[in-house]
Amino acid sequence: MVQRERLLFKYYFVLIIAIVTTSCNNKIKDDGVVPSSFVVSTAGIPNDTLLVTNPNVTLRNGVYYWQGKAYSGYLKEMYSAEKVKCIFSFLNGKQQGLSLVYFQNGKLKNSRNYKEGRSFGRHYGYWENGNQKFDFIYVNDRREGVQKQWYESGGRYSFLAFKNDREHGMQYAWRENGKPYINYEAKEGRRYGLQKSNLCYTLQNQKIKLSSK
Repeated sequence: MVQRERLLFKYYFVLIIAIVTTSCNNKIKDDGVVPSSFVVSTAGIPNDTLLVTNPNVTLRNGVYYWQGKAYSGYLKEMYSAEKVKCIFSFLNGKQQGLSLVYFQNGKLKNSRNYKEGRSFGRHYGYWENGNQKFDFIYVNDRREGVQKQWYESGGRYSFLAFKNDREHGMQYAWRENGKPYINYEAKEGRRYGLQKSNLCYTLQNQKIKLSSK
């Protein structure tokens, strides 16, 4: 069982790297500085795997410990004895590499990447129907480049550009019927263009609908 989980983890690691290195097929320009590689080294992480419910696993000041020592290995949480809910990799007590979360049906819910405990690189999320939910970019916990979100139906929700965790460049958002309701440029703390609403809700057939993020 443990060997199967490790192989599954490695499979998704290879899959995410393949996605990262494949250019996105869209016409929205990615503004902001994005590093050329998001690969995070997992060298030095042993194959040890523990349950997050293990009484000897503790969290102090953002660092995970096992039996009093900073933990290197994998932590997992289970839906049941046979169903994995999530699995995270750690190096010296901090998240390093991929953190994977699954739906109860076994499909991938989200994949997030970490470097020395901080968000780094591409973060992907999916709706339970398999459609993509989000594609975020982080550099040392800061948003960088275009942060993309989609509706559960598969339609675009928002493509927001960031530089050093601040809006920078063109910002786009769409109603669920596909019509744009945000289209502006952010530059030096100012916005220029269409700003019909904040992103606290979405509009479906011209009616307010609670946002499903």
